[in-house]
Amino acid sequence: MQENAIRSNDSGSVEDLEQLRNQHKDLEARLAALDRHLSLTAQEQAERARLKKEKLAIKDRIQLLLPRRPAA
Repeated sequence: MQENAIRSNDSGSVEDLEQLRNQHKDLEARLAALDRHLSLTAQEQAERARLKKEKLAIKDRIQLLLPRRPAA
């Protein structure tokens, strides 16, 4: 299983990875809810932009916790 292959580093663990994945999933769900609106208020547009940046940052952190695959 991939979690068993997680690199051990100063900030990474299986629990951290799972927490980040859950946060990413929650952000994805909120963004999907906003995308279902026909139009967004200025506040919703700002929230959507913030959520997208946060989701991308979390994705980057997840990638740092995953083991690196050798180049083919």
